[in-house]
Amino acid sequence: MLEWFYMTIVVTGGAGFIGKNLLESLLGDGYTVIVVDRVAPNRIHPKLFFIQCDITATPLPYNILEHTDAVINLVGEPIAGAWTPEKMTLIKESRIKSTQHIVESIAATKSRPGVFINASAIGFYGDTADEVVDEQGPVGTDFLAEVVASWEAVARTAIDYGVRVVCVRTAPVLGKGGILKLTTKTSPFGFLVKTTKTNPWFSWIHISDIVGVYRFALETTTLQGVVNASAPEPVLYQTFMSTLSAVIHRPITITAPLWLLTIFYKGMSTEFTKSSRVVPRRLVDKGYVFKYPTIEEALRDITNKVY
Repeated sequence: MLEWFYMTIVVTGGAGFIGKNLLESLLGDGYTVIVVDRVAPNRIHPKLFFIQCDITATPLPYNILEHTDAVINLVGEPIAGAWTPEKMTLIKESRIKSTQHIVESIAATKSRPGVFINASAIGFYGDTADEVVDEQGPVGTDFLAEVVASWEAVARTAIDYGVRVVCVRTAPVLGKGGILKLTTKTSPFGFLVKTTKTNPWFSWIHISDIVGVYRFALETTTLQGVVNASAPEPVLYQTFMSTLSAVIHRPITITAPLWLLTIFYKGMSTEFTKSSRVVPRRLVDKGYVFKYPTIEEALRDITNKVY
């Protein structure tokens, strides 16, 4: 393996919310990055290269994994939106087929990357109620849990080719975009809307920390398997909303009724009441230090940059 400042990283799906922030971090530290995506990154840099390709439909082109050091897969249809049958098919196939195509490319490569880091999700655990769940937690029984379990199973097949595999089970990411963009949509009108009257546990991670976790997985050669990319202090949903209300000085004036969410989001409406109390035990044990471990620190940092 070359020294880190000579490393070449292939990032698939690099034009998305997490991908854009990860690219800035990698390029800023001297990595050469090849982005493979349907959409070009909104960035020009002498060490950034772009190949237009939909790897859900086709394997990686040009044998680009030859003599590269790592591949990071961020491809996946966003789960936000109405879960029609067509949407649910896209959610599943975009993840599983893109991962299959990367593994096929790894298998066909003579000088293989040392590590394959595949996106994943804490949706693996389903509804955890009040139970604290680490990486040993059982798989859930709902749609997302089934998708994530299948997704990770495909990624793990790269182990057969001598590649270190890390699956990053990601919590909802807080940053300028992602779930916070949806949550604060009514903020310009002077108020916030809660999506449920219930009080489930809410697991989350700051955008700087999800980038940090990918970097940690890339650079920690003893790390493999699954890791929970979730802040060490999950909070109750009402605590999340009240903290957000306080830091951006917007009152919570409306709670969206479940029947309305069901109309607009169809099958996804159940996600608004799902409880997730996930902790990052393996990351902490390996020595990762969270930059934003508490919800107030995270929200104050983000909203100070936005509001």
